[in-house]
Amino acid sequence: MSINAEKTSFLKDIRSIRSYKNDPIEKEILMDLVDSARMAPTARNIQPWEFVVVTDKNILKRLSEVHSNGGFLKDAPACIVVLCKKDTEYYIEDGSAATQNIIVAARVYGLKSCWIGGCKGPFYENDDIPMCEGEPCQILPLYDDLCSQLKEIVKAPADLEVISIVSLGYSDESFVAPKRPLSEVMHWDVFNNK
Repeated sequence: MSINAEKTSFLKDIRSIRSYKNDPIEKEILMDLVDSARMAPTARNIQPWEFVVVTDKNILKRLSEVHSNGGFLKDAPACIVVLCKKDTEYYIEDGSAATQNIIVAARVYGLKSCWIGGCKGPFYENDDIPMCEGEPCQILPLYDDLCSQLKEIVKAPADLEVISIVSLGYSDESFVAPKRPLSEVMHWDVFNNK
């Protein structure tokens, strides 16, 4: 392994954590997380993103009640809702890069996090849904309703899409998740060239 592997070891420690202490997160830290997100790579530098930082317990509770995968948000001290203008070609990629920057920056501050999916999620399993290049040709009604509700809670404009919600907090929880070995997933020059 490279002698520089210790420089990236904190990245290899990141896991989705859903249980947090009640300790508040300083406003300056939350601002730096968003500042890190806005500096993420973006196609043609369009920067289609907007970020809503939520610390209000009532809003966190409402988000937890609406998002089927976010029930633990009510107990988090904060979350960041990542939104992107959906009329840009690479808004999902751009918003995902921004989300990852939040998660990495949070870890630098000793925070734990969980990436909660936005409006394009797991409800694509129904064979009756017409697909366009591997994506549904339209947002499914179930997700359209979820998006509308999430945007209504944070008062986001209709032309934005919810890419993710990142829960944030301090936590003693950690675990080792089994990961596929490097030798299994890495290929040199062409696939299956180990």
